[in-house]
Order: sequence, then C-alpha cells, then structure tokens
Amino acid sequence: MPVVETTVIEGYDAATKSRLLKGMTRVVRSVMAAPPDGVVTILREVSPSAYARGGVSRVPGPPLPPATDVAAQLAEALAKGDAAAASTLVTEDFVAVDSEGRGSGLAEALAAAQQAGKRYETFVEALTDDGSLVFAHGTLANGKRFIDRFRLAGPLIAEQVSW
Repeated sequence: MPVVETTVIEGYDAATKSRLLKGMTRVVRSVMAAPPDGVVTILREVSPSAYARGGVSRVPGPPLPPATDVAAQLAEALAKGDAAAASTLVTEDFVAVDSEGRGSGLAEALAAAQQAGKRYETFVEALTDDGSLVFAHGTLANGKRFIDRFRLAGPLIAEQVSW
C-alpha cells in the first residue's frame, strides 16, 4: 500500500486540494499496480508564516485550471467561431495540426472547426513531464469520428492535433 505525502502552503481551495489528491493517486497508479483504494494520499498544510524559501516567507501560487476545462472551452469557442474567446485560451505560438498533418494558426483552426462541425463527447487528461495533454473525441457533422489532442503549456493550449 503506497503512501504519498505532500506539503503545501495554506490557502488553496477545497477543489484544488481534491484535484491534487486525485492526481497523486493517478501518478502512483501509473507506476505501480495498486488499486485506487490501496493508495493513501496525505496533504499537509503549513501556514505561510511557517514556510520560507531562501529565508523569505511565501504565499501559495495560483492553481492551474483543470486542463479538461481549458480544452472544452477552446473547443466551444472554435465551434462558435469566437476568435476573442479562443485567443484567451491559446499561447501566442499556438499550432493546430489537421488530420492531413498540416499545421496552421488560430484563424485557420477557427475556420476549419466551423466547416467540420465537431461535436465533442469526452475530454480526458493525461499528465506528462512537460504538463498536461487532453484527449477528446467526438463526431463530425458528416458522421465520422475524430480524436483531438490538446497540449497545454501552463494554463494555455499550445497545440491541437486532430485525427
């Protein structure tokens, strides 16, 4: 039975702490053959006055938004053709790669999404050493199935690859 202990500075909301505990369990299960109820996760909180780095007290940094939420928001903005909303969710060097392997920017991704008529069904997050990937699948307006992979850089999407 693996036991994982993490210490954070007080100040994170319950939803963020819940995401962290669930994520720690997923990480353990990606390496060990442990059932979910066999993984114990402990989250200890210390007050900002009891924590220092380099002799300087710190406060908690902001949590990242759930990657699946960011991907779903971009998918919705693309489907609506909402360039303003989409631009707040992607990095400056955002690249969209279509099923033919052609890369394009946000403007082309908006046009392609309007033409394809994507209807998303699920969004699933996968963790990597560089951040999060979100895999989404659904159906195009013509009835064909598709899969999109969104690669996040911090809180923003850097790449969308479609199959």
